[in-house]
Amino acid sequence: MTVWFDEPSYLSTQLITVHARVTNKGTAVASRVIVNSAGNLSTTWWTPLSPPGVPIEPGQTVVGTADGYVTTTSGPVTLTVTAALLGDEVDANPADNTVTASVPVTHLSGGYRGTVYGDRDGDGTMDPGEALAGVKVYTSGGTPNVGRTTTTDTRGRFAFQDLPAGRYWTILESAEWYFVGPNVEVDGVADPDVVIRGTASAAKWLSVSMAFTRKTYRKNDVAQLRVTLANNGVAVLKNTTANCWATGSGELKTGDLSPDGPGVTVPAGATRVHVMTVRITGEAAAVGHLRVTCAIGAPPFVNGPPSVSATARTPGGMAPRVDGYLGRFLWKPQLGLPYSDPLPGVKVYLRNQVTGAVVARAVTGGNGGFTFRNVPADLYDFGIVGPWKMVYSDPEFVVRDGENGPGDNPYRHFYFVVPGPAQPDPDPVPAPKGREVLRPGPVPVATRPPAPHQPGLAETGVEVTWLALGGMITTMAGVALVLGSHRRRFR
Repeated sequence: MTVWFDEPSYLSTQLITVHARVTNKGTAVASRVIVNSAGNLSTTWWTPLSPPGVPIEPGQTVVGTADGYVTTTSGPVTLTVTAALLGDEVDANPADNTVTASVPVTHLSGGYRGTVYGDRDGDGTMDPGEALAGVKVYTSGGTPNVGRTTTTDTRGRFAFQDLPAGRYWTILESAEWYFVGPNVEVDGVADPDVVIRGTASAAKWLSVSMAFTRKTYRKNDVAQLRVTLANNGVAVLKNTTANCWATGSGELKTGDLSPDGPGVTVPAGATRVHVMTVRITGEAAAVGHLRVTCAIGAPPFVNGPPSVSATARTPGGMAPRVDGYLGRFLWKPQLGLPYSDPLPGVKVYLRNQVTGAVVARAVTGGNGGFTFRNVPADLYDFGIVGPWKMVYSDPEFVVRDGENGPGDNPYRHFYFVVPGPAQPDPDPVPAPKGREVLRPGPVPVATRPPAPHQPGLAETGVEVTWLALGGMITTMAGVALVLGSHRRRFR
């Protein structure tokens, strides 16, 4: 085997190409030959001499090639290259299968420095007092690739020294400011010196709320959506825009907040209200509601608070029959619905997301199916009563106008659960029927009929005798019961 480089020397920023020539000097076919290498080159993949290997006939030569970059900041590239046989084949002379080769590398390095400031007035220029101290600056890049971290000083300055030459990207961390870190080229000749502008962090300082001006709309109405922006920080927020989307194919116009425009400005400590409009389409009317969700920021998604939503109702539609399924989760394939066992005897219900009212109730049958009847088209939360937790299921439940049992509709109401915390019944539990309680009061006493004559001693004696006899009989019966019970207990 012979190994050689394309060039007699390289710069550290150059792609290094190396070749390996492998010859079969035996008398049998080497069916799966590969080449691997160890050293300070960024690749170990040799084409075509990589797994699963290539066959080499007796006397045949195959050349493999590898391309990569130096992975150390000093010294030459040195590789130990080995040809090997995969499988059960045995090389008659493995000693000549390994070669070490080197090529000189000139390592280039340089520096990268800059100034960081917070643009409080939004004029795009660093003004006195706007330098930011204590901002964490991270850069990564170069050949070989390195990562370095530093912090700005009281003048907002930072500096990186002895960086391997190459292209670098930059990240700056601050809770109060938003930065777009620059990409710079370090070549060891002209060190880049940059000014990095920070704008107010909309994620921290901007508060957003949205609400429709009415609670309900009809088809073809143009709904107004009031968006309130409050800047709670100490720096102006400029170029604030909104990325919004509406359910039911609503035709939404974001106005001044359009992402295609310059956006709006919210001064420090100020509140601004902007109005969006959305036409209620037939689809929005069919699902009984319209929801608009917006990501607002400067720009949205990367410098802004969490998305906000507003929902209005478009009543009028009705679903005669809404069918669904509740199953106890078993397992989830990579594609498709989970596997489950039907879960019978469980109470389920629909709660309107806008009004909070529970509008439908059902109990699952033996096949896990449930049916809600005569449900207004709208947006609901699906609820389950009992010790269950939903998995792989969206609790939002959309009922479409005209939905009438199984059929061709885009909202398939499948829900899967596992054991979990007990979910309460939204309906009040009826008070148990108790026994009638008599109020305290005077107890009526029946009057005895008058005796024909005054009771005498003989009569009194008879009464006492009978009382005594009755008491003795009761006592004897009690003793018998006690003795009998003791005999049963110890048998």
